[in-house]
Amino acid sequence: MRAERARSGLSADKVARKIGVHVNSVRAWERGDADPSGHNLVALSALYGCSPEYLLDLSDDRRGHANFAKKDNDE
Repeated sequence: MRAERARSGLSADKVARKIGVHVNSVRAWERGDADPSGHNLVALSALYGCSPEYLLDLSDDRRGHANFAKKDNDE
């Protein structure tokens, strides 16, 4: 998330104001100490111009297309 914020040229404080959260929340998300709620994740992805999956590191593609590993329950 920090890389996307840097790419956008925004400070953590400005991101927090734009999506309506406290700057400490943005910092915690960027450190990996907490995860944003679904609503905040969508707001961040819209702000940064990438998919929620990309922000959560579930995809290498900024547009999304998550690659979830499927478990075989028969094992």
